[in-house]
Amino acid sequence: MQTFDATAVIRNRPWFERALETIAPQAALRRLQARVETALFSYNAAQTNRLYAPMQYGQPSESSQTVRERVVMMWEARNLVENCPEVKEVSRKFGNYLTPTEYSPATGDRDYNATVNEWFHSWCKQADATGRNSFRKLVQLAAENRPVDGDCGFVIRRVGDGLKLQLVPATRIGNPNEMGLDSENYFEGVITNEFGVPVAYRIYRVTREGVYFGAEDVPAGNFCHYFDPFRVDQYRGVTDFHAAIQTARMLHEILQAEKAGVRFASQQAALVFTDRGTANARNLFTPTPSAVLPSGQQQKNELSEVGMIKYLGQADRVETMPARPSTAFTGFIAHLMHELSIAVGIPKGVLFGTQDYAGPSVRAEFAAADRVFARHQGVLVDKVLDPIKNAVILDAIARGEIPAPPARAGETPVQALKRATRGEWRFPPKLTIDVGRESAANMNENRQGAKSLQEIAAEQGTDAFTRLEQIAAEASYVSELAERYGVPETAIRMVTQQLPANPSMAAALGTNVTDDAVDAVNATTGKGDAPEDETPDQPPTPAELARFAAVDLTPTDAMAAEAKRGLEWREKFNRGGTAVGVARARDISNKASLSPDTVRRMVSYFARHEVDKQGTGFSPGEDGYPSAGRIAWALWGGDAGASWARAKSEALKREELNRPTTVAAALEAGRNRAKRPLEKLADKATKLAAVREKLGQNSKTEAQIEQALKPFGFQPKPVVAPPPPAPVVTLSDARKMLAEKADAENKLTALFASVSDRRAKIKSLRTH
Repeated sequence: MQTFDATAVIRNRPWFERALETIAPQAALRRLQARVETALFSYNAAQTNRLYAPMQYGQPSESSQTVRERVVMMWEARNLVENCPEVKEVSRKFGNYLTPTEYSPATGDRDYNATVNEWFHSWCKQADATGRNSFRKLVQLAAENRPVDGDCGFVIRRVGDGLKLQLVPATRIGNPNEMGLDSENYFEGVITNEFGVPVAYRIYRVTREGVYFGAEDVPAGNFCHYFDPFRVDQYRGVTDFHAAIQTARMLHEILQAEKAGVRFASQQAALVFTDRGTANARNLFTPTPSAVLPSGQQQKNELSEVGMIKYLGQADRVETMPARPSTAFTGFIAHLMHELSIAVGIPKGVLFGTQDYAGPSVRAEFAAADRVFARHQGVLVDKVLDPIKNAVILDAIARGEIPAPPARAGETPVQALKRATRGEWRFPPKLTIDVGRESAANMNENRQGAKSLQEIAAEQGTDAFTRLEQIAAEASYVSELAERYGVPETAIRMVTQQLPANPSMAAALGTNVTDDAVDAVNATTGKGDAPEDETPDQPPTPAELARFAAVDLTPTDAMAAEAKRGLEWREKFNRGGTAVGVARARDISNKASLSPDTVRRMVSYFARHEVDKQGTGFSPGEDGYPSAGRIAWALWGGDAGASWARAKSEALKREELNRPTTVAAALEAGRNRAKRPLEKLADKATKLAAVREKLGQNSKTEAQIEQALKPFGFQPKPVVAPPPPAPVVTLSDARKMLAEKADAENKLTALFASVSDRRAKIKSLRTH
């Protein structure tokens, strides 16, 4: 930190103050004090010295000099973009990351959202007044030209009955040849009122030779001026390369010069230094020596051959061309590229690659780039996208191409119209190097409630509701294919990553997922039965009857009535259901007790065919009622059967996992669990008493131990009769068993020998 030196101020005071000291010392002292205070409380950056001379004045944003410099920098930036690939990449990046992918209405009414979405995207395909480009292409051109030219604009014109857009480049907003106009309310194409509010924009036409004519003052309400000001008093934009033009020009020229140097070096094999500066008579590298060319001139160039050995004299010296580009040169080029990226405000790794970055640095670069492009996207939305979108949607409502949004309770028509223009613009997905990692993080945050599906979809440039509708449409189509070809849905598309490993996981996933997953594996591997709604029921085994005896699987009256209705419909209309469905309906209508396997199949059927309710003819009053899906649904018991099957399936799962199904059973299970530690404690006490008895120590008997544990609910184990003694084997019995064993071994040996002889004979026959 630089310290203040008062002696320098005193030493450098002017001569008249020195003279004033002799005439009026008090006045001279006051002047000296004021001079010291001025030097003490001033900014060093504003002081002039032999190393630094600060700017003493500045120009307003729209002065004649500033306007002239803006135009010069615009042409310089255009030239660099057209000829320098490094600068062209900057413009291309703006176009890639600022062009929206779609518009997603958010009016609060899904049906009205679909109406607005369909109409607006249809308009976008024919938005150009010249009929050459779509709205997306126009925005891309504006996003690429704005950083180069500084600004551009969209004129909203009425062509026929609708609105169209005309993209106006910066060179046609105002006439650069009229920079000296006297009007205080005209700023190079921008006309303002006395408060500085733009009221019109003067648009020119330009001939192919660059002559300006046909000026038109477009009202500000019909013009979207796209520029990104960095000063408050700006009315026209300045190229984003204004701080990088010299660096970019230097980078381009240095690279061109280095390319020429590398090309020259690649054409020269070596430099030979001789005392005469011409080819030696013995010719160092040419096989046929010749010091003089046919024209009589002395030879100064030679061609070398691979593998030749040359002997040089004392006066000869050979040097190879230096390697280019050097390490220092590449480092300097990297510095210039870094300076260029800083000037335009985009991280270097995003513009020119991340080959020299580590993982954390790449993530930091991409995160910084996301913030930069998010800011530019906000400018584009505020100045171009939203004004155009609002104008064309409201105009379509006024002309009747889109119906007005239905007003909500307590909502005025104006509020309803404002709601019609609500929506979000979707931009390209954010930059990332860890797609899998971020996907897993998004899924986890969504499960925890920290991030919604809409937020995740917005980061990827899509709409969550559109995604969900697409997923539902695919699921419906998969269901149709499964029913058409008689395979389970999961044979076409698995809905789980793996099958459940235990009953608890199966219960958590649900019968629809687990049973279908098993059927899918069986169908794809050729094992197991056919899909469950096409497989005949298997009668319950005695073990199942005993295990699930506590679960009543008799259909209800409501199920029986629905099944009877389904049978009547099928006989009348001759459609709906399969042979298995008819058999199921007969069992349900007769209220026959169903097997656990049938209940599980019913749960899976209802889960898969829930989508049939959305089909035409499922509900009364619709065309084609009852549809084939409605008849099949009734054959399986209808809605009553679906709820009954789910409840019975849960009861079967609890029974299979030995879970209590009633409060009394749960209490009894708790008592049994409480008795188990007491039984272990009694066993340990009995064993300890036996050990102490052998050691001659005082110990309680088993009866005393059981008596002490009875108050805690311990029940002594019932006395089990000892097993009968094993039969006694006599010596004669042992001899007989050994003889039988030896006889069996002899027979086995003879059998092996016979098999070996047969193999030898077969082998010899094949050989001959």
